[in-house]
Amino acid sequence: MASRVTFILPVFPRTPIGGFRVVYEYANRLTALGCQVTVVHERWREGRRHPLRHLREQARDHRNTRDPHRAIPWLPIDPRVRLLIVPTLTPGHIPPADVVVATHWRTATLLPRLTPAHGVPFHLVQGYETWNVADPAPVDEALLLPIPKITVSTHLTRILTDLGVHSGQITTIPNGLDHTIYHPPPRAQPRAGVAVLLSDSTAKDSPTALAALRQVHAKHPGLQVRAFGVIPKPHHLPPWIDYAQGLTGKALADRVYRQSAIYLCSSSTEGWGFPAAEAMACGAAVVSTRNGGVEDFCHHNKNALLVKVGDPTAMADAILRLLRNETLRTHLTTAAQATTATMDWQSSATKLLTTLEKAT
Repeated sequence: MASRVTFILPVFPRTPIGGFRVVYEYANRLTALGCQVTVVHERWREGRRHPLRHLREQARDHRNTRDPHRAIPWLPIDPRVRLLIVPTLTPGHIPPADVVVATHWRTATLLPRLTPAHGVPFHLVQGYETWNVADPAPVDEALLLPIPKITVSTHLTRILTDLGVHSGQITTIPNGLDHTIYHPPPRAQPRAGVAVLLSDSTAKDSPTALAALRQVHAKHPGLQVRAFGVIPKPHHLPPWIDYAQGLTGKALADRVYRQSAIYLCSSSTEGWGFPAAEAMACGAAVVSTRNGGVEDFCHHNKNALLVKVGDPTAMADAILRLLRNETLRTHLTTAAQATTATMDWQSSATKLLTTLEKAT
């Protein structure tokens, strides 16, 4: 019986992060199912190359230690979930449990050093985390550790099997959505323009998205773009692109997804793809790159339009096609509603708990 579950995150979040949200969603739902859940975060350490930032972030983590739940305003976390911020990710700072779940390749390297008292180890794989890594070899080594894997998409399952992980070690559990937040408006309302996430992460490939939108604007001068992200407003955005920083949850759904006719996902790689799924659930038609993760739920010409990674002209052509063809847009969004209706956090949490319990 997996009554005590520990998740290990690499750092305490500063901004909304999809992979962290998955962990906190599971923590909430496993707690509701009767588990005692602890989420361990390592104190800020990467800033040692920048001493002033390091001191500032260390001070922030010290304050957050007093009331970590309050320090994550973008997702309500059950007060019964124990949130820990520890000096270092070492065995001495991981509490006893029945199951311990690493959530990033760096945290997975800790698992072989743990004892049976820490619990049966698992690795929750949410992406092929080679971004900002000069050499992917350490990532691959972590993924090849003889530890059961839980992936969030069949795309990641294929990556693992291609690396040499035995399929019997892998369980695929797709993410869910909170349908109290991500849903179409209660009444039909006018939609206009394109929504897009802007990020400084190379994996999101925002420069290609902006290049595509400039092509669309050249042929459709009345184009309205609603951009959002956690970064400050990028410099030199044209006036026809509105940018909102830090929107999450209901505010993001109300102000962006439910107002827009189209959502553009330009990512070069995705483990799953929350914004695309959220936009679909809110009634926007999705144009996305074939980036892996979204292809679990985005199917070309059926519930979305898919294009080649890194091709701004193909993105622009797909957007223009939807702007000019309301019938196609309606067809895609109707099918997308049926797809996203199956994304359920409670179902995913139940499957996760069943998987964990089989090993204990």
